[in-house]
Amino acid sequence: MTKLRVATATVLALLAVNSVSGAQTLASRIASASDRSVQFSYKARPGVCGDGRTYISTGPGNFYGFYSSSSTEQCQTGPVRVVLDLADRNVVALRMYVGVGTVDAGVTDLGTVAPAEAADYLLTVAARADGRVGRDAISAALLGDSVEVTSRLLDIGRDQTRPLETRRAALWGLAKSDSRQLDRVGAALLQIATNENDAQQVRTQALSVLSRLDHGAGIPSLVQLANSNTTSWVGRESMRVLANSGDPRARQFLRSTVQRTDLPDELLAVAIRGLGRNYVTGQDANLIRSQYPRLTGDRSRDAVLASVADLGGTENVQWLMGIVRDDKQPPENRRRALEYLSRSGATTPTLLALYDPTQDTQLRSTLIGIYSRLADKAATDKLVWIARNEQNYQLKRRAISALSRNSDPAIRQALQDIVER
Repeated sequence: MTKLRVATATVLALLAVNSVSGAQTLASRIASASDRSVQFSYKARPGVCGDGRTYISTGPGNFYGFYSSSSTEQCQTGPVRVVLDLADRNVVALRMYVGVGTVDAGVTDLGTVAPAEAADYLLTVAARADGRVGRDAISAALLGDSVEVTSRLLDIGRDQTRPLETRRAALWGLAKSDSRQLDRVGAALLQIATNENDAQQVRTQALSVLSRLDHGAGIPSLVQLANSNTTSWVGRESMRVLANSGDPRARQFLRSTVQRTDLPDELLAVAIRGLGRNYVTGQDANLIRSQYPRLTGDRSRDAVLASVADLGGTENVQWLMGIVRDDKQPPENRRRALEYLSRSGATTPTLLALYDPTQDTQLRSTLIGIYSRLADKAATDKLVWIARNEQNYQLKRRAISALSRNSDPAIRQALQDIVER
């Protein structure tokens, strides 16, 4: 045989091998692997990187695994590497990595596959597996470059026979759906969220994903749900989701809602707390404070106090002080305002100045508890003064009890002197 014929035969043999390998699906290659563990790799989507061993990043500030900001290792852009543990040809565990890594002993390396093929296999596993494997398979599929998995994720998310964790992972994967699919995805999420025969954990996830769809595509549906279901679970949960959104339409809806007089107290409290959190403005703070006098429910009043205390600042501290000092307010309102005042950044001198003017025993008792928690010198000195001079025996006793936990020799001596008087 001539050299040319030998070379030709070799090429043909290699092509035949490659043809057989290419004809095999990833699933069949995994099923025919001799080891109990196999791995395959594929191209990661833009923005995904990792160190190949301990962590994966899916974007700025989004790290999964064990990441240290002091690490000098570069976050590598790929590839994605999936390691499967098998038992009777079933996937019993799945691990994913991003970045160059080594092949461990006892692991069959199937090499690099197309991201679409990897996603197809992984979502097939997710549709059948129980427990954590399904969730991890979905997460791994979503790391691949240019994969279109919307229909598969919707099928898994709708399937009530699947484990809750797997369904929630599928719905979460829809949050970054292609812009051409947003209407379809939004309609499916809305259907799941309003299905009273489905599990609440899945319905809650559907509402959360609605709020995260690109371009705020799900916000109008959430506003409509919250507006038209004020006494039902789906209305309350829609309000909670909107309360965590920075979308201008969600914020305006909350501003309108906190001024309504026809809502259940619990729902009104959710709206107030939502307006007073992450995206609050100075005007929002003014609006929240202005609602307090008209509120009659404990939860909504408490929501105002909590929001104002979280905001802090001189204006809000002074507002809380006004409620504490207002003897026309019900005693319980004043005590609640005092507790929130202590969390608002009020200074020790400000809190100390409240004790002497008030004659309300329970308010004074609350102040003693606050001074005990402050534990600075000025607050401790005030407790000593109360222990020595307070005429109310119960208050005196509470101050002594608070001081008894202090190991300072000077305080121990002061207590001894008080007891021996």
